[in-house]
Amino acid sequence: MFRRWKKIDIVIAILFVSANISYLFLTNKTIFKILLWILIILASGRLLLFFKQKLLWKIRNRLIFSGIFIVATPIFFILIFFYVTSYILVAHYEVIILNNIMNGRLVRLEQIANKLLDIKDSDKMKKMAGIPVRFDQGKLNILLFEKEDGQYTCFYKYPPEGFPENKIIMTDFKGYFLINNDLYHGILKQKNDFSVIIANNLTQEFLDDISTMSDFKIKYRHPYSGSSLKMLEEVTDDPEIMDNDNAFFPYLFDYKFLDFNALENGKPIEGNARFLLKVDFKKLYNKILSSSPGSVQNDTFHFIILLIVIFAPFVVFSFFIGFRMIRVITRSIHQITKGTQKIRNGDFSFRIKTRSKDELQYLGESFNEMAAGIDRLLIEEKEKQRLEEELRIARSIQLKLLPPDTFESEKFELAAVNIPAAEIAGDYFDYFYQKDKYLSLLVADVSGKGAQAAFYMAELKGLINHLHTEEMSPAGLISECHHSLLASLDRVTFITMVIARFKIPENTFVLSRAGHTQALFYCAKEKKCHELFPEGVAIGLKNFSREKIKELEVEYHSGDILFLFSDGLSEILNKDDEMIGVKNLKNLILTNSGRSAEEIKQQMLDFAIKFSETEINRDDLTFIVLKIKC
Repeated sequence: MFRRWKKIDIVIAILFVSANISYLFLTNKTIFKILLWILIILASGRLLLFFKQKLLWKIRNRLIFSGIFIVATPIFFILIFFYVTSYILVAHYEVIILNNIMNGRLVRLEQIANKLLDIKDSDKMKKMAGIPVRFDQGKLNILLFEKEDGQYTCFYKYPPEGFPENKIIMTDFKGYFLINNDLYHGILKQKNDFSVIIANNLTQEFLDDISTMSDFKIKYRHPYSGSSLKMLEEVTDDPEIMDNDNAFFPYLFDYKFLDFNALENGKPIEGNARFLLKVDFKKLYNKILSSSPGSVQNDTFHFIILLIVIFAPFVVFSFFIGFRMIRVITRSIHQITKGTQKIRNGDFSFRIKTRSKDELQYLGESFNEMAAGIDRLLIEEKEKQRLEEELRIARSIQLKLLPPDTFESEKFELAAVNIPAAEIAGDYFDYFYQKDKYLSLLVADVSGKGAQAAFYMAELKGLINHLHTEEMSPAGLISECHHSLLASLDRVTFITMVIARFKIPENTFVLSRAGHTQALFYCAKEKKCHELFPEGVAIGLKNFSREKIKELEVEYHSGDILFLFSDGLSEILNKDDEMIGVKNLKNLILTNSGRSAEEIKQQMLDFAIKFSETEINRDDLTFIVLKIKC
């Protein structure tokens, strides 16, 4: 049983045992708590993994959960959206109310200040100042100043223990200001030789009185009481705010204030601070419910309930339709899964039954056709493998028919390449050497590719091996090949060939072509690369005759290079369908003329691969590089 356990199961079991031991035998419960939390996290992850592997393995279950998720998620997010939006709107509404209340108080204080300044008599101003004090039940701070010899002197102050008048900078302002450690809200007004300050000391008691005018409460915070993180701690530590029964939610009320404790260029600096608004949503909700019939609030609430009643059946109906669709889809998927398992076990007789009249039925029919054809495909695959093996054997035999791709003697060094376009090639190269007498080399290209061309190539190889012993001239050898192969070649097959026979005692070579690509000859003395293309007709063509095969005799010296190639090299294409061409081959020979034959061969291959950027064997590729040593 334990062999089936995964590593995470073993870890959970060990943690479970360890947690119980620590709980029973250790007095310090910290270790128990740590182990318990780790156990809960790992067990939760294991349950989720089990849930996914067992319950959600079936497509049907996944689609059902997806349908529930698709239905429930929009509803959830819509509710959250309306909840958050209503919270923000209500909170902003309460901020506007509070701001209007405070601005209204400023307007009233400014009216009092204007009335006092219009008196223009200090004694009468003192008497008039007592009226708003009595009206506001002693909550106002009033200071009266008179200008004498350019300086303002306070001649009335209420309350006497109020903020120090010597810290006031005589400049008109209204709003919030800070003196010593107290925050005030009021106005400073100057006119003629008098100045008036009227302000309320903003305390928690004062703000509580304002809160009675609306559905919020204000928590006082000193302007320099700390960062937003500290405010968050205050919110979480406040039982009234965190009390869900009262449904209080915190929001911020920002304001600017003048700090008369800190001056800059003789003026108080301006700061930013905030109060905490506690919006009572429960109170607002109860107001809506208790509103009288026919009121806007009551009608709106009932309209929302009506919308819910109307749209709820549509949600239920949509879920039912979705469940039915899921059932139809998953039934077909189950059938396909079952059929796949049958085929995996080798039962190709299983067929899927579908009645859905839709794409799933088409899918089931396609599966049945696939199952019916698997046997045939397996047979064809085995046959393909057999043919590939036979072609591999044919290629290995063909390679044995070709001579070694390198040769070196006292006077010559040779390097050759034969790369088939398919498994076997129709191109052919060969060379024959008789010391101090001759060296013959040839490149032939059978039209077409594949097995047919390889067959004719093998036949040509046998014929060349027989004829070259008679030391025929290149033109004579081509003519004999034509007459010998004419009976076996079909009407659409022909062979091109180029032959060069080096007469070692005479330091010359004779070149003949049978419709093949031109040969390239590099003359070391001239440092030029010449194209050699004597006239000739391809073997197997109706208009072939011995007289049409011409021979070209060329003198050679040390350092000279003869390059014979098939059109599979010169006609290599790049991505722009441009061919390498003979010009590039000549340039490569000129550039690398100082290298050995093997090095020139490698340079040719590297350039062909780089030029094509894909593959170089769209056609059979064959060439011989012969370099004269001395």
